[in-house]
Amino acid sequence: MSTEIIEALLAMKRQQVMDLIQQKINIGENPFAILKACQEAMEQVGKRFETGEFFLSELIYSAEIFKAVSAYLEPMLIGSLREEESRGSIIFGTPQGDIHDLGKNIVITLMRASGFTVHDLGVDVPPQKFIQALKETGSQILAMSAIITPAYNSMRETIELLKEFGLREKTFVIVGGVITNDLVRHNVGADAQTLDPFEGVRLCKEYVAKKAIPHADYR
Repeated sequence: MSTEIIEALLAMKRQQVMDLIQQKINIGENPFAILKACQEAMEQVGKRFETGEFFLSELIYSAEIFKAVSAYLEPMLIGSLREEESRGSIIFGTPQGDIHDLGKNIVITLMRASGFTVHDLGVDVPPQKFIQALKETGSQILAMSAIITPAYNSMRETIELLKEFGLREKTFVIVGGVITNDLVRHNVGADAQTLDPFEGVRLCKEYVAKKAIPHADYR
C-alpha cells in the first residue's frame, strides 16, 4: 500500500495526491492498489473526524479529493476488468433522509470496475424511486448506503414496497454505511450488509454467479 498517497491525502494535498497517482500509473502500478490506498486514507479521515482531530471541512475536502481520484482511476479499473457482457444490473442510491454519497461512490466505482452495470440514483432517494428504477431496468440487485439514522425508515419502506409490487423474491437487497450492522439488516429486511466496499462487490458477484435466492444468508 502506498504510504505516500495516504500521507498526502491525510495532509489534504490534492495536487500531490494526483501527481503521486500519475507517477504510479506511469510505472505500471495496479490501479486497484492505488484505490485501496486512498480508501485506507479515507478510513483514517473518518476515524480522525470521530475523535475530533479533523473537522467537517477536512471531511468534506478529503471526500472531494477521493472523488477526483475515483474519476481518474475508474476508466482504468473498468478497462482492466470489463467483460464482454455485464455481470448484472444494480440499482444504487442513498435512501431518503440522507444526503451523503462518499461510501456509495466508492462502492459504485468498484462495482463498475468488476463488470456490473450500475444505475446511480443519487442521494435522498424516496422508496418509490427505487421501485420505479427496478421495474424500468429489470435489475435484480438493490444497494442502499447510508450514514445517518433517518435513512432507516426509508430502507424499511423500500423493502416493504418491493413486497407490494411482487419484486421482493427476485431482488437481492444489500445495505451498507456506518449506521448499518447485522441487526439493522435484519430489522429493515435486507439480504446482506457490509461496511467493506470490496466485500459488497464480492457478495453481489456471488449472488449473480450462484443464482442464489434473495432470502439466503449472504453475511
